[in-house]
Amino acid sequence: MISARAASLLILLVLAAAVPVAAGTSDAWVFAYRVGCGDCDRTLPMVQAWQANHTAQAIEYLDLNAGPDAVLRFTDLANRTGTLPHVPALFMGDRAVAGGDEIRAFLENASTTAPANATGAAPPPLTPLAVVGAGLVDGINPCAFAVLALLLGALAASGTRRRVLALGGAYTLGVFACYLAAGLGIVAVVGAAGFAPAFRLAAGTVAIVLGVAVLAAAVLQRRELAPAITACGRERIAGWLEKAPAAGQVAALALGVGVALVELPCTGGVYLGVLGLLAGGAMADALPLLVLYNLCFVLPLALIVGAVALGLSPSAIDEWRGARRRAVLGVSGFVMVALGAAVLAQALL
Repeated sequence: MISARAASLLILLVLAAAVPVAAGTSDAWVFAYRVGCGDCDRTLPMVQAWQANHTAQAIEYLDLNAGPDAVLRFTDLANRTGTLPHVPALFMGDRAVAGGDEIRAFLENASTTAPANATGAAPPPLTPLAVVGAGLVDGINPCAFAVLALLLGALAASGTRRRVLALGGAYTLGVFACYLAAGLGIVAVVGAAGFAPAFRLAAGTVAIVLGVAVLAAAVLQRRELAPAITACGRERIAGWLEKAPAAGQVAALALGVGVALVELPCTGGVYLGVLGLLAGGAMADALPLLVLYNLCFVLPLALIVGAVALGLSPSAIDEWRGARRRAVLGVSGFVMVALGAAVLAQALL
């Protein structure tokens, strides 16, 4: 039912989410120094003393006298953070502080304030309420509703209430798992690679462009302006839905994953903005917000599955969706632009 390409994409997303977390080294700060450098010799004991009082924060000590590999590592860290190759330097994820006095001031501030997660990044600038709102707005997008209405129509015509609940629930779980894996993978890879600022610029720009396109589609009532599932994607989904009535729960779960991958260009604008705001932060901060977002994203789908199982006609759902398409597009476009602007502000300020 699901193509090999879609399955491969899902595997890559899951691996991307798992590998950086399992590595366990991206949370450590790196203190670069050179023995014999006066400023370094004065700063090293201070950093060691600070770490002794803050044992939860791992610090790796990189002596540039250790050899060419150490120098190359230091140069790479400096390039990633946009820092001049000057020691002593303290690297924290995508941030860096160079110079003994600057490091001393940073550590003194870190001792009296509570920003920092293990990567030295500030907590994500998102409240749970904002995440809930964004997830719900994304969850009522026309693409997701249209596909689910077709699926439930096929199931309602050929199955019992229990079957509708089982297969519709499995489909919804597949969508949730795919989107959560994608979000975790992106946040983890961006954090481990240290290019959060560049990702924020790209994510903010794309979110604004998509948001403007969606707003234009709503205001001008021109459906073709809004992002949509590709023609190839629609053909694949139609083929999968033909087999849905005879499918089991595992197949319905796989269908949810496949549809989520295919409809991502149509539904990803809001999610991209959220990921831009989370990028560069600690996974411990991002994980609960991503779970919350995706639970809200699939909540409308879960409610529709329950309503159809209780007797609501799938065609009535589709009519409701069509009648409110313009309003939904307007709200979605506004949220995309707002999130994109917030991401760009975080990247540039």
